[in-house]
Amino acid sequence: MTELKGKDFYIAFKKAAETLLVNKDEINTLNVFPVPDGDTGSNMSSGMLEACEWLDKVKNKDSIKDVMKNMRDGILMGARGNSGVILSQIFRGFTEVLENKKTVTTKDFIEALKKAKEVAYHAVIKPVEGTMLTLIRKLADRAEKELNDIEDFEEFLDKLYEISEEIVEETPKYLKKLRDANVVDAGAKGLSYIVKGFRDAIKGETEVNLKQIESASPEEIREIAYEEIKFQYCTECVLKLNNPDISKDDLNKIRAFLEELGDSIVLVHQGEYLKTHVHTNRPGKVFEEFINYGELYKIKVDNMKVQHEHVVESTKEEYEEYESNNENWGIITVSPGEGLTKIFKSLGVDKVIYGGQTMNPSVKDFMDAIETLPQKKILILPNNPNIILTAEKVADMVKDKEILVIKTKYVQEGISALLAFDDNMEYEELKEAIESEISGIVPIQVTYAIRDSEIAEEKIKKDEYLVFVGKELKAHGFDLNEIVVKVLEEEIDRGFEIMTIFYGQDIEGKTAELIANELMEKYPDLEVEIHDGGQPHYPLLISLE
Repeated sequence: MTELKGKDFYIAFKKAAETLLVNKDEINTLNVFPVPDGDTGSNMSSGMLEACEWLDKVKNKDSIKDVMKNMRDGILMGARGNSGVILSQIFRGFTEVLENKKTVTTKDFIEALKKAKEVAYHAVIKPVEGTMLTLIRKLADRAEKELNDIEDFEEFLDKLYEISEEIVEETPKYLKKLRDANVVDAGAKGLSYIVKGFRDAIKGETEVNLKQIESASPEEIREIAYEEIKFQYCTECVLKLNNPDISKDDLNKIRAFLEELGDSIVLVHQGEYLKTHVHTNRPGKVFEEFINYGELYKIKVDNMKVQHEHVVESTKEEYEEYESNNENWGIITVSPGEGLTKIFKSLGVDKVIYGGQTMNPSVKDFMDAIETLPQKKILILPNNPNIILTAEKVADMVKDKEILVIKTKYVQEGISALLAFDDNMEYEELKEAIESEISGIVPIQVTYAIRDSEIAEEKIKKDEYLVFVGKELKAHGFDLNEIVVKVLEEEIDRGFEIMTIFYGQDIEGKTAELIANELMEKYPDLEVEIHDGGQPHYPLLISLE
């Protein structure tokens, strides 16, 4: 095969999307920080799936122009997070070169890769080597040097995929954080899988099975996200050990057993007690295995499906309590938790898009929200560094409304921004007021490690709690209260007077209260507020001002 037509690209793109989806979880786990918020695979898959839906709408699939246009527009609309937006720009450059061709040769393909490199690098203000950008750059360069004389597409794509895998393996050479975590770059690996999908389709593997995800409201997105979870029962158990000095081999054996039975595993040995948390379809098996090591002290099993259905049913009623009175500015914000969503609504937000670190909203999510608002001026608060690029892309696309994107990197900054909001202010005045308010707070995130790793030359153990002040790791350890109080004392001593704690879905409010009480004893003038944020993966989000 020396030439490709529109239908070849239609099939190859869908095969590439399938290949990426099959490996989505692997890509997510390549997250360089060992915290449970890997999302690169999900973000890239979102854009590919949306583009597949757009491609299905093409009437004449032999038309390269129509296929390329819908591929380009679809992947942009589905783009989530930095990785999704960068991927959309790679395909933008790629399709712009090919859309006016009647057929495509391998030389045309190389030119398209070169343009993809150019457009992608132009889209990122500070390109970082060792990422997806490195892959598209080196892939284009090496294809021009090494594959320019190959005319047969099967041979060409075989070698192109081999080169892409070689480049992926080189990514840790460029980024120390990849070397420290002993992983390759997630975005680069995802793009390599896309190349593999193209190759497989051209070599004859044309059957594609894609799980269709229809567009949904923010509330319904929760339901879609739930349906992707394989394990129904959230199972917790505290075991009083027969032998408090349980061996490392036995702990590893228990951990391996749990990994075969489910996911979302936490296993903590403290003194004479062993505590576990696992999502599984067989909670009884967990208890049966644990009885071999001691006496069941406390057990809890929650049916996440029932809980989830209740949340979805009650969500709309709960949100109807809050109505925005903004006449001039419509406010859109991103929230990762039920409790945080209620707080945002109570502070005057018009549209809350469900999402966060593990589910970045797409361009389409923002565009749909903007279209439903009557105001001609829109304020967007992304509340996550991985969502800012998507929000800015939306601002560039909207022509009939004035869009102000405040680069809030944390939920705490988003809430602080709303305290400075004034519906009667103009663009620059409002921007200055909000940014001034945000600069006065310190955002603190508490999460946990899902694997052994290294951050800033600190050795991290799996299941340790991690405390970040901004993006800087300040403490880590297995005692949540101890490390959080230690960091908060250091910060409060710098002169902060107000502390707000948002506790997540994995801990109880009394845990936050214990921390607050300990600090208020030492700092009697400290003002403290505690809220149920309901956020996943982050037991505590804290704001100091």
